[in-house]
Amino acid sequence: MNTADRQNNRHAQVSSTSVFRLETMKSYLAGLMDQADSAKLMLCSPAIIEPIFNGATRLNPTSLFLNTGSAEDMAYIRQQALNHNEEYPLATTGHTYHFDGPKDQGRDTVNTKYLAYADTPISSLQQKLDHRTGLVEVRMMMDDLMVNKEMIVSFISRGPIGSKVADPTLQLTDSYYVIHSEYLLYRMVGPETFSRDVEEQGYLFINCHSAGELTADHVSADLEERRIYMDVERFRSYSINNQYAGNSIAPKKINHRFANMNNLRRHFGSRLDEHMFITGFDLDGETVYFAGAYPSGCGKTGTAMTGDALIGDDLAKIFIDEESGEVRAVNPEKGMFGIIEGVNRQDDPETMDVLEREGQEVIFSNLLVHDQKPYWQDCGYDIPARGRNFAGEWTKDSGSPMSHKNARFTISLDRLANYDPATEDPKGVKLSCLVFGGRDYTTMPTIVMAHDWMNTVVHGAIIRSATTATELGADGSEKRSPFANEAFFPGPLGQYISHYKAFGENPGIDKDCLPSGFQVNYWLHKSARRELAPGETDGLLGEKQDTKVWMRIMALMHQDKVATIWTPIGLIPKYPDLQRLFSELLDKEYSQELYTQQFSLYIENLIHRIDTSIEEFAQEQGMPDEFFHTLDTWRRDLRALESVIGPVVTPAQVIEYAAAHMP
Repeated sequence: MNTADRQNNRHAQVSSTSVFRLETMKSYLAGLMDQADSAKLMLCSPAIIEPIFNGATRLNPTSLFLNTGSAEDMAYIRQQALNHNEEYPLATTGHTYHFDGPKDQGRDTVNTKYLAYADTPISSLQQKLDHRTGLVEVRMMMDDLMVNKEMIVSFISRGPIGSKVADPTLQLTDSYYVIHSEYLLYRMVGPETFSRDVEEQGYLFINCHSAGELTADHVSADLEERRIYMDVERFRSYSINNQYAGNSIAPKKINHRFANMNNLRRHFGSRLDEHMFITGFDLDGETVYFAGAYPSGCGKTGTAMTGDALIGDDLAKIFIDEESGEVRAVNPEKGMFGIIEGVNRQDDPETMDVLEREGQEVIFSNLLVHDQKPYWQDCGYDIPARGRNFAGEWTKDSGSPMSHKNARFTISLDRLANYDPATEDPKGVKLSCLVFGGRDYTTMPTIVMAHDWMNTVVHGAIIRSATTATELGADGSEKRSPFANEAFFPGPLGQYISHYKAFGENPGIDKDCLPSGFQVNYWLHKSARRELAPGETDGLLGEKQDTKVWMRIMALMHQDKVATIWTPIGLIPKYPDLQRLFSELLDKEYSQELYTQQFSLYIENLIHRIDTSIEEFAQEQGMPDEFFHTLDTWRRDLRALESVIGPVVTPAQVIEYAAAHMP
């Protein structure tokens, strides 16, 4: 036999082995399914069958269900969620509620780790675990976790069907609640379409979740063994012994991390995956779309809901349109997993219309239930004397909160009155503005418009925010929150900032289409801007509903339809324009005194923010020099302004100074 014959024979043996292994996998899986699901399996490509087989052989479920998101499949999922007490019915048709355990109410940052090779750099703000060590640990913990349970498999598109930036995502779980939630939040497809998407995109996100052993109350029993591990080398996640959606619904923040890493490897400087809402405002016949990044629990959903054209409230996939040069965005989700505390008829009428409407599909979690009706903090309802919540039986005089601060509601966006059908457009919508903000009680003015793209990058990077109940162990202390995305960006911060810088400098962008950048601060406290009156309670300078005005003034600033005031850190709006908008939009008086408090520059606070940012980012490798040059310029110009005006610089003083010194 010559060399060519031996090679052909070897190739034939390999092909025969692959075919034999594939048929073996199919046979094994078919033994766990009924005839209908076996037919679905036959439509899966080998790239899909193998991870299902790997999960099934390790987790050892009693049965296997392939969910395509069809009406028939979802009817089964909903009923099983009720049968297994993962959800309970409410009085309103289509409404259910779910309880996580008392200690399973937020993202577990301690046990969330990235599995990576030794030479793969990971952000200094994240935890890294040796790839092989982590896989051995989690696989041992996963063994037989689904004994006497059913494994559910779903095929998900993280983005509009047919979008070039959508991520094909495979979910394996034993939780019907997780699948029901994912149905409301994501687009589910059949195995044939999914297999085609995987082939076209060239990658696949694979997620394996198990609630683990359950207590008599049907919550995860082994929280000390809770693990959320993300294999960034192969885009696979392992989330076990937990139920809270932020840890268990992997297509959300877990796969958001994978998308960020995928951008660094495949689309550096041309795609961004951001922790941002997308919402549009109709101005003179044009819809101006914003993407806004706030840390969880900082009003992101509420701000998104002020828009006339809602695309999404949490995540954004941003990219450059090759034909037009526009910066465009799609929502990887199609639903809303919103914090419910403070949602009420007065402040959130559009949301309440869905939460109260008969026949709308809603999942409530971790709130109070009495007489099959839900209640939560600041809901505006008459609160019953007793009921049941995530911690057990509750009474009004117990002194404990009736609902968790991170209690949630899950709905489909298309149920909302301001839903924009463009949400399903695979080409996305044109972005005009990027907004960054957080719970900053003392420092930044309410609105600052960046001078240029590098200033936009800096404004996004230096966000600091008080921690919220979305994370376990949060105590309200301030921490770094670059781009409100730091918890979900696996790579080094220096690499992320260089990536952001490169995006705005991409030669494929039409420079007239580059979004304007803003830093916003709706959380300024009264005590940071004036002395409190005797007996006065500290709190926000403004009100929740003021967001409607802030968003519209930013749109007008982007369109260059209002005059602005130059400051070292960016442009701020003028009082007459805000006074007019408060009257027109809210029928509310907006005083010159409040404007001055919200938009004055407190030099020492700003210098402290700049110095802290320089010190922190100087420790990050790969930082662009322009980043520090921008901060140094802010610092010098602020000190110069302080030397001629004083430690507190009001907008009126800036105008007066400019009039006296500008030609």
